[in-house]
Amino acid sequence: MSPHQTIAVVVRLFAVWLAVYVARTAPFYFREAARSDDPYAGAVIVAIALVITLFLLFLWFFPRTVARGLLESESAVPAEPAAVDTWFAVGCALIGLWLIVPAVTSLLYNFFVVYMAQRSNEYDTGMLQFGWVYYAIQLALGLWLLLGAKGARTLFWWARSRGT
Repeated sequence: MSPHQTIAVVVRLFAVWLAVYVARTAPFYFREAARSDDPYAGAVIVAIALVITLFLLFLWFFPRTVARGLLESESAVPAEPAAVDTWFAVGCALIGLWLIVPAVTSLLYNFFVVYMAQRSNEYDTGMLQFGWVYYAIQLALGLWLLLGAKGARTLFWWARSRGT
């Protein structure tokens, strides 16, 4: 299996996982929007659900496009076994995605809570200040890993060859 095929499979698995996660948390957001006094809260939730649905459909129907965006272009010749650096890059990208998803969903949740808090005084946003920093750092680290992580690769090879 070539690295592009591997990433394509992982992208589809990620789409399934994200769909399950969204389906699990969507009722909470719709319930909170229905309880609020804001007439636009429901429209905001529907718009976000539409964007996520379009993103999921893109991931499901075009996983090789994502794979080509993450890895170098593949040649027409049959793929040889991938080098360790290629698999390390794939692993870094997967860990990056693993970090990005909860960070983005938590940031979206915090934005939603702040939005609802502006409309009514039912929500306490005092503890959100700590969450913003944590999730922003997690998102930055995930993006760094997803987009290549040259420093992580250098650190990995240094640690691996240190004892020899």
